[in-house]
Amino acid sequence: MLEVRGLALRAGDFALGEIDLRVARGACHVVLGPSGAGKSTLLDCVLGLRRPDRGQVRLDGRDLTGLPIERRGLGYVPQRLALFPHLTVAENIAYSARARGVAPGVAGPLTRRLVDSLGIGHLLTRRPATLSGGESQRVALARALAAGPRAVLLDEPFTALNESLRRELWWLLKDLQAERELTVLMITHDLAEAWFLADHITVLIDGRQRQSAPKGRLYRRPASADVARLLGIKNLFPARVLDAGHVHCPALGGTLALDQRPLPPPGTPVQLGIRAEHVALRFADHPNPDGERRLTGRITAVLEMGDSALLHFRPEGSDARLEIRLGDRLLRKFRPAVGGEGLVGLSPHDLFVVDS
Repeated sequence: MLEVRGLALRAGDFALGEIDLRVARGACHVVLGPSGAGKSTLLDCVLGLRRPDRGQVRLDGRDLTGLPIERRGLGYVPQRLALFPHLTVAENIAYSARARGVAPGVAGPLTRRLVDSLGIGHLLTRRPATLSGGESQRVALARALAAGPRAVLLDEPFTALNESLRRELWWLLKDLQAERELTVLMITHDLAEAWFLADHITVLIDGRQRQSAPKGRLYRRPASADVARLLGIKNLFPARVLDAGHVHCPALGGTLALDQRPLPPPGTPVQLGIRAEHVALRFADHPNPDGERRLTGRITAVLEMGDSALLHFRPEGSDARLEIRLGDRLLRKFRPAVGGEGLVGLSPHDLFVVDS
C-alpha cells in the first residue's frame, strides 16, 4: 500500500495540504484537478523531488519521506516522458534497472516480459527521435516498470495523444495493472481518463483535498459545488432544505424528494444537483415512479454528438436551464427539436445536494 499522511508544502504563495490518501496494492488511484491545483507538486513530494514541510509518504509500511528518489522503489512516467535521446530503446529501458542496482539476471526476464506485453520488440534498436507518440509512451512505461517497482507514478503521460491512441494505452495500462498487480498513483485533469482508469479518485482544487472516494461514490455524490462543477455537472440550482427528505427549489418547480441521507438541518441553503444523463425524458402515458418530480417545459437548444445529444430544457414558469444528455438508444426513438415541448422526470435517487 502507498500512503500519503498529512502531507503539506508551501511554495511562495501556493500552499498544498493537508493531503491524506491510500492506494491499495494493485489499485489505481487518480488525483483529479484543474491546472494549478497542486497535482504535480503532490506527485513530486511522493516521488522525492520535493521535501514536504510536514507529513509522511509510506510504501508497505516503510517511511519514504526522507529517502532520495533512487531508494524509494517507485516507477515514474513524467508528462514529457524524458527518454534519453542518445540511447536506444533497449538502453533506455535497461537504464532504470541499472540505476537502481537491479541485477541483470533479475531485470532481464522482467524486461523481456514487458517488451512482449507492450509490443515494442521491433523498436529496441531505434532511438527516441524516430518513435511515434504512442511508441514513446510504451517505451516510457517499460522503462518505469523494468526495475520491478512496487508502485508507479504517472504524471498525465497521455495528454498529448489523440483520443484513439489514448484509449488504446488506457486499456494497456489496465492490462498491465491486472497482470503485474501494479499499484498506480496517477494525476490528470481529464475526466474521461479518470473515470476509465481509477478505482479511487481524490479531487484536488487550489491545493486542498476536497474529496476522496471510490469513483462510483464520487460520481453519485460529489461533496461540494466546486467538486460537482469539476466533474462536469451543470445542473446545480439554489434550494433550501425542508426536512429529512425534501428540499424546496423554485427553479425546478418547488418541493422535491431525494434519497440522500443525511441532509443538512431544515432551513439550510444548498445547491440541488442532478447529472445531465440522469434527467429522464418522459411521455405523458409513462407511469410515474414513486417520488419522481415531473416537469413540463420547452427544449431551447440541441447539440448532437454522434451517438448522443445534449439538450437545454427550460421548465415551465422558470428561467432555469436544465441540461439533458440523451444516449443513442433514446435518440433512435426521439428526435429532439428546438422549440419542442417536453416532459422530464427527476428521480429522488439521482438528485443530490451540496453546500451552497
